[in-house]
Amino acid sequence: MQEQTESWIREAPPAVDSRAVLQQVDRMLKSRHFRNSRRYPAFLAHIVRRTLDGDLDSLKERILGIEVFKRPHDYDTGADPVVRITAGEVRKRIALYYHDDGTEQELRIELPPGSYVPVFFAPGVGIVTPETAMVPIAAVSQLETANGTIQADAAEVAPSVASRPALGARTWMLAAFSVVTLGLAVAALWFWTWISSPVEAMWRPFFGSPDPVLIVVGIRRPPDGTPAPLDSHNYDRLSLNDALALTDITGLMDIHQQQWRVQTAVTTSLDDLRKRPVVLISAFLNPWSARILNPLRFTVLRQQIAPDGSTMLGSIIDHRHPGSTWNFDFTKPITVNSKDYAIVARLHSDLTEAPVTVIAGLGAAATESAGEFASTPGYLQQISAIAPSNWRNKNLELVLEVPMVDGKSGHAKIIASEFW
Repeated sequence: MQEQTESWIREAPPAVDSRAVLQQVDRMLKSRHFRNSRRYPAFLAHIVRRTLDGDLDSLKERILGIEVFKRPHDYDTGADPVVRITAGEVRKRIALYYHDDGTEQELRIELPPGSYVPVFFAPGVGIVTPETAMVPIAAVSQLETANGTIQADAAEVAPSVASRPALGARTWMLAAFSVVTLGLAVAALWFWTWISSPVEAMWRPFFGSPDPVLIVVGIRRPPDGTPAPLDSHNYDRLSLNDALALTDITGLMDIHQQQWRVQTAVTTSLDDLRKRPVVLISAFLNPWSARILNPLRFTVLRQQIAPDGSTMLGSIIDHRHPGSTWNFDFTKPITVNSKDYAIVARLHSDLTEAPVTVIAGLGAAATESAGEFASTPGYLQQISAIAPSNWRNKNLELVLEVPMVDGKSGHAKIIASEFW
C-alpha cells in the first residue's frame, strides 16, 4: 500500500511553499497534541523535511527506524514496530489537531494510511482520491492560462455546486437517509473502537475524572546525602528518564483533555493521595510506589544498599513463586547490563481508596520504557493477548522486560502478569 501511495505522489508532486509547510509543522508541534511528547514531534518533523527535500526513498520503515529512532541497521522491523506504531499515533494526533477550533483555515498536513510520506493541502482540500488529493496548493491559489495568471480561490477550482443538475425530492430524501445512516454507522464504529481501545481500557478510571490526576515523581537525594528540601516545585534532581516517562503520561492526559498536576514524592502525604486518581512514577526514588505495590503479587525490593544509601542491586519479587526474581545490578557499567525490568500496575487501592497506576522500573531507563508502554496503544495491545476478556474492569499488574543496549532502553514486553 505504501508503494502505491508513493507512486502517485511521485507522479504529481505538490507545488507547495516549503516555508508555509514548515511554519505549519511548527504550529502543530507547539500544540497540546505534540508538545509533551518527544517521539511524535521528531517523527513528524523528520518525514516532512525529507518530503520537502524530495528524498522519498528514505521514507521507508527500516530507514526511519535507523534515522529517527537510532535502531541498528540490522534491526528486526517485525519484532520492533516502533515506526508503524509511531506513525499511527502521529496520524491520530494530526486528526485531533485539525479537530480543534481555529484550525479550519490552516494549511493541512496529512499522513495517508499505509505511507510514511506526508501530503500537504490548502484549507478545505481533503484526501479523496489520488487525483483530487494531490491538487497543488499553487493551483488552488493561482490558475495558469495562456495569457497570464488569474487569481482564484478553492471554490473556483472545484466544480460549482450551483452548476450541478437539480435533484428530485425523492433523490434528496434517499441521499439524506443514506447520509444519516452512514453517520450513525461511523459514530457506532468510532464508539466501539473507543470503548475497546487498549488506551481506554487501561486508563478509563482516570479519563473523565472530576479531580485532576495527581502525578507523583521521585527525586534523587542531594550529593551530600542530606534530605531533599520540601519544595514541590524543585525538580532539579528529577531523573531524565523519569522526566521522559512523565511527559508520556502528561501528554496522554492532554490528548484526552484530562486535567493533571505534578508533585514530588517527598512533598506528598497520604492525604494528598486519598480519593483521587494517582500516577506514581519511579521505584526506588518514590517510596509511594513500593507502598502501593507491597500487598500485590509483584513488588520491588532493594536487595543491596551502598553506604551512601544508593541501591546496588534492585529486584522484582514474585510472592507467588518466591524463587522467581528479576534483578538489575546498579554496580555494573551501563554497557554490561543487557536487560532491565519494570512493573506497570493499575488498581483500585485500598490505601488511597481510588485508582492508582504505578510505573516503576528497577533502573531509570526501564521506568522510561514503562512510561512509553503505558501510554502507547501499540504496546498496550500486548495486554489483550494475555488478559481475560473483561480485563478493563479488573486490577492488573505487569512485569516488563526491557532490552538494554549501551544504557539505552528498547521495546518493553510483558513477561509476567496478574489480573484480579
